[in-house]
Amino acid sequence: MTASTLIAIGELAASTGVAASALRHYEDVGVISSARRVGGNRRFTSDTVGRVNFIRRAQRFGFSLGEIRDILDDTGERARQLAHDKVVALRAQQVELAAMIGLLEELITCGCEVVARCPAA
Repeated sequence: MTASTLIAIGELAASTGVAASALRHYEDVGVISSARRVGGNRRFTSDTVGRVNFIRRAQRFGFSLGEIRDILDDTGERARQLAHDKVVALRAQQVELAAMIGLLEELITCGCEVVARCPAA
């Protein structure tokens, strides 16, 4: 792989919307790795873009960086079990969100002047 097929940290930041400082942190904890350094600057493969995008999505749903690293790097049973456990937790959260949405929709249409006194609440 030549330096021309690698992307600089600034390019990776721009293409993923993640600050360069966060990318350096991701590298420090091992969820991404630079392919090599050119003139002291980190260079990443283009595959890292997809990896960073997955990291961002997973963090939004409560995954720790350690869990993300395990899912991305472990091809064994631990990654599958962790993914399964997160699916169960996210489905439970989905049920709670649906209930809250229903409650808020009732509050919108109930006509009560004071939400705190609304029987729907």
